[in-house]
Amino acid sequence: MTAISRHRAWVEVDHGAIRHNLARLRDLAGPGVAVIGVVKANAYGHDEVPVSRTLVDAGVERLAVATLDEGLRLRDAGIDVPIVVLWGIGEAEAEPLVAAGLEAIVYRAEDLALLGDAAARAGRRASVHLKVDSGLGRQGIEPEGAVELGVAVTRHPRLALAATFTHLAVPGDDVAYTDMQLLRFARALDGMRSAGVDPGLVHASASGGILAGAGAYDAIRPGVALYGLLPAGGADRDPGLRPALSLRALPLRIFDLPAGAAIGYGLRFRAAQSTRIATLPIGYGDGWPRSHVNNGWALVRGVRVPVVGAISMDGITVDVGEVPDVTYDDEFVLIGEQMGARITADEVAAERRTINYEVTTALRRRLPRVHRGAQPERDGAGRTG
Repeated sequence: MTAISRHRAWVEVDHGAIRHNLARLRDLAGPGVAVIGVVKANAYGHDEVPVSRTLVDAGVERLAVATLDEGLRLRDAGIDVPIVVLWGIGEAEAEPLVAAGLEAIVYRAEDLALLGDAAARAGRRASVHLKVDSGLGRQGIEPEGAVELGVAVTRHPRLALAATFTHLAVPGDDVAYTDMQLLRFARALDGMRSAGVDPGLVHASASGGILAGAGAYDAIRPGVALYGLLPAGGADRDPGLRPALSLRALPLRIFDLPAGAAIGYGLRFRAAQSTRIATLPIGYGDGWPRSHVNNGWALVRGVRVPVVGAISMDGITVDVGEVPDVTYDDEFVLIGEQMGARITADEVAAERRTINYEVTTALRRRLPRVHRGAQPERDGAGRTG
């Protein structure tokens, strides 16, 4: 039994799996390719600070987050490697971003003015990543405008062009579209170099691109694959990744349910025959949504047992009538492995009609994280605290 509280479910994170996945992704990218480890959305639900420490200890050259607050949490934890904020920032965010030494993305002249002014007030230079929209269509400058913007960055006294990058839309699904994106990106890079602009670190491939072998350049940006999950679109071959996350719980109540009796909000489950029910302390308040009404499974003693009835904010019920003598010391697994049986995040995603990213990132912070094989807490100089 591995509980930290008899009254809560918890998430376990296997840092050995994260190290293994990182090594595998480096192998796929090839020698000399840097890694920008993506730890946005609480490291895809895995807990960003311990995961970031493990990645840095394993040699990741940079980290990436989506928001200023995510970057500041890592800085507050003493993590001092370069960190790029992958989504554009507003006026109120420029000054704290520059003060924390985070790297912003730029794709408009207004971005340069905003960050340049903040850097001038701070008396320092701000490093930026120029984003080229090669065909995904969310953020970025059109390839035709990249040269002019790159020149403007290099001429700015308070800005440094650390990197130039793009993002692939369908690397595992549409080779022709991916080739078109990479061609547009390559033309932008050629134009920048012809104009005397050093694009810095060039990166294009996130998890899908890495697994598809598309556009490694100088660096890769693995996100979901670091955690042992395949990106949407999957891969043509087994990349040898290991899932790092499992979700576990101890029962709060085990009780008999007579034939014909119903349970839960709306009485959504009625027993066809007498059975036993276990109540588990996880619900939609923890990120286990109401779409699991009479939908899904848990493992106990290596046996699949069905989720029955409605999902409440703080609890679910499972039918354990086919598993004799279940006790309050039995551990239930909603994601992960137990005695050779496994429930994957992909299976849970299919039950919700979504993708595995949403399953793990939905797991909220009130679920305690138990870290297996994590790095000890260190100060900003890399010393153990």
